Amino acid sequence: MKRRHFLFLSSAAALSSFVPRAFAQSATVRITYVKSWPDSNLNTNIATQILREHLGQSVELINTDAGPMWAAVATGRADATLTAWLPNTHQVYWERYKDQVINLGPITEGTWLGLAVPDYVPIDSIEDLDAHADRFGRRIVGIEAGAGIMINTQQAIEAYGIKNLRLINSSTPAMQAELARAVARKQWIVVTAWTPLGIWARFPLKQLADPKNIYGEQGHIDAVIHPSLQERSPETVEFLRRYKMPLEELQRMMLALDEGQALEMVTQEWLDRNRATVEQWVVETKAAVG
Repeated sequence: MKRRHFLFLSSAAALSSFVPRAFAQSATVRITYVKSWPDSNLNTNIATQILREHLGQSVELINTDAGPMWAAVATGRADATLTAWLPNTHQVYWERYKDQVINLGPITEGTWLGLAVPDYVPIDSIEDLDAHADRFGRRIVGIEAGAGIMINTQQAIEAYGIKNLRLINSSTPAMQAELARAVARKQWIVVTAWTPLGIWARFPLKQLADPKNIYGEQGHIDAVIHPSLQERSPETVEFLRRYKMPLEELQRMMLALDEGQALEMVTQEWLDRNRATVEQWVVETKAAVG
């Protein structure tokens, strides 16, 4: 009996050695993101679906805000984020945590952020805001507190000597809803804005000039990981090095979401259109790991 039991265990151990590495992974990869940010929601869900379906990787998604997102990756409470806006938007978090994380490089390039107004508002620069504070209801409509653009905007208020407008904490969906109401009524409004974001396709907007360069030049959205992920799931690391999402593709998907399409439908349509690209990423990832 003991001998038969030993033979069974030996055979099971031998068979387990033939299970493909990607499907033998047991550790769950924890990806943190900001669900209310369309770019974060889209990139995270598309990458997660590829990891699960093509690389056999178990993934847990952790929804939070910008500051806790960075802190989670830096401390190892999360393994990765696909929502690192650099070099300007999340500069404060990068400076705080750069020695505790690894940047795998850009996912999306050509990002912009700053302040925007409807194109019927006859001002063109942040310098002009304070003189028209009453027309704007003495408010700059922002998004979630702690977001990089909110930190930048507070710096802009100080740098441009804006005394008569205050920055309002809100959320990305709430900001977009308030913008929609104002545009429908041809009211003046100034909002924190960035690309990629669906509002540019939905509303006639213009970027306000930033002569003091508070918001910085064009940037990129990067994948950032905790160093331990290199040992825990090298397949995930190699995949995230290869995962790319053109800004125009993000804009197109964001518009679809704004028009009421479900996230699952939008992401699946992207995956269906880009099967060859996904297959190339998967093949290269497996080859890199060996």
